[in-house]
Amino acid sequence: MATVIAPQKGRREAATAERLMKNATELVPVLKERAQQTSRERRVPKETIDDFWKADLFDVIKPKKFGGKEIRYDDYIDIGIELARGDGSAAWVYTVIVVHELIIALFDEQAQKDVWSQERALCASSFAPSGKMDAAPGGARISGKWSFCSGIDNCEWMVFGAFAGMTGTPPHPDLRFFLIPKREGQVIDDWNVMGLQGTGSKSFALNNVFVPEHRIISWAEFAMGAAPFGPSAGVPGVKVHPNSNLYKAPMWAVFPFCVTSPASGIARGVFEAFVEQMKSRKTAIGGEALNIFPHIQHHVAEAGALVDSAEWLFKRSLHETVDKIEAGEPLSLDHRVRSRRDQGYSIVMATRAAEALFKCTGGNGLYDTQHVQRGYRDLQAMGAHIAGVWEACAGTYGKVTLGGQPGPTEFF
Repeated sequence: MATVIAPQKGRREAATAERLMKNATELVPVLKERAQQTSRERRVPKETIDDFWKADLFDVIKPKKFGGKEIRYDDYIDIGIELARGDGSAAWVYTVIVVHELIIALFDEQAQKDVWSQERALCASSFAPSGKMDAAPGGARISGKWSFCSGIDNCEWMVFGAFAGMTGTPPHPDLRFFLIPKREGQVIDDWNVMGLQGTGSKSFALNNVFVPEHRIISWAEFAMGAAPFGPSAGVPGVKVHPNSNLYKAPMWAVFPFCVTSPASGIARGVFEAFVEQMKSRKTAIGGEALNIFPHIQHHVAEAGALVDSAEWLFKRSLHETVDKIEAGEPLSLDHRVRSRRDQGYSIVMATRAAEALFKCTGGNGLYDTQHVQRGYRDLQAMGAHIAGVWEACAGTYGKVTLGGQPGPTEFF
């Protein structure tokens, strides 16, 4: 097949991306200063969400039809990486909230109107199908409990997964996603964790809540995408936004970027904080400058190389994937599993960088006021997320590279 050259950004689109990145950079010291408060409160403060609005960082991949900017997906992810230099939790919540602008755009047009007729409406989610659906006239009733709803305190809408029974031959689980106002359920304050504390990824419960048909979408429609990328042409949002390839793309080829993106930004923030400290710190006995010690210099060099490598590896897959999507070029299986490999290993390298520096901070580095230890804990938490578990990413890549096929539950 002939190579398809991706279209270049237009002058206006490039200027918008540059402006938003500048706004994000200006927020980095604000987020860093507020990071301890964010962790202590176990949620992103309202002031931070207000700062994101003031910096024009929301509605970035929201469809133009509903007043959004509809910038390239990789430009939005780059913003999240930059914010992570200041605070991993704030960046995580930002990228997760914004990706729902894409997810909502896949639903029926009326569902999109339900959300975006409200001013400054934000959405969180829990994709694990831990709820139960019962058919009802004009829609369905849903009950269940969902965990890991990042940013739930900052949002008005929720997307959840649930089982709708069995379908097909041979029978397989029929999974659906539901779009629901948060006010119809109950937030469960159970987010007491060691890393990404400020994401406020609490649980949520629903009890026999009615959901109209237009706010229900099938797993297949959600996951496979539409022509030219996937076999499903039934994605409701494609009919609403037929001229955008982003809304046709298979979701699992693009969604994992949002939850793996903060890693290199967190590690870079850790590196910057460590270097700043070591330029002036002295030993408690003797008063010698720590920056003259060879082992400190060695760890700085190694960590810097790891941070640069993590960012390069991640952004290579990010930009290549979005270039292909924008050009209407199908994403091959080989590309998709390599992309997941790159995302997973970028977290490994970022974590190794933060660990090397954390071990050089001494007793003072243990305090929760210290940026280095917070970033290290956040990276450990990121590596435990289903999208960031290195062994899972590596296993799928290795299987396909050696001639096999990924299993039905593998995340790629």
